[in-house]
Amino acid sequence: MNQEELTALIVIKIENLGIDYRTFNYDNQRAWIDTRLCIGGYNPNTATPFDHAHEYMHAYHKDNRRLGECDTLSPAEKRANKEAILMLWDMFVKNGGNFEDITQFCKITGCHYDATKRLITSMCCDMSKKSFRECAIDYVSHFDIITRDTLNIYNFLDFYGYHHNAYDEARALLYELCWFELVG
Repeated sequence: MNQEELTALIVIKIENLGIDYRTFNYDNQRAWIDTRLCIGGYNPNTATPFDHAHEYMHAYHKDNRRLGECDTLSPAEKRANKEAILMLWDMFVKNGGNFEDITQFCKITGCHYDATKRLITSMCCDMSKKSFRECAIDYVSHFDIITRDTLNIYNFLDFYGYHHNAYDEARALLYELCWFELVG
């Protein structure tokens, strides 16, 4: 599946929700939807399948309130981002894609690589079957060179869905695996 095919499928899904969604250039935005007026627009030159899927999620959930001009951290925006990635991933897998193709998936869809990898990894890997140590070994295996400066304990905890209260335990384990001395 390519970008044009994905875009066409998602535009149809948006229109099936009763949104008049058409090409339009509005304040340099790639895509937008107003669920109160049931209208939306997108720039066909810049909007990606992720942008359309994101707007679809707003329409699906009938999001109609912004927290401000730049509300990228609002719960509705976070949910739209997450569910857009999951919807696109489902379409990708149904068309023969798999976890090894995550870079290709991001290129086709316009999804952000880091957020996608974190979300898909946590979804695809059953962490209940992995011990804390196995997750740490898996995490450090992704690095070519590891130093104290490149090793981010919080990134490890977030990636595998652990609470930040496990920081000390994670730090000790990762330092042990990387042969760092626990100093300071």
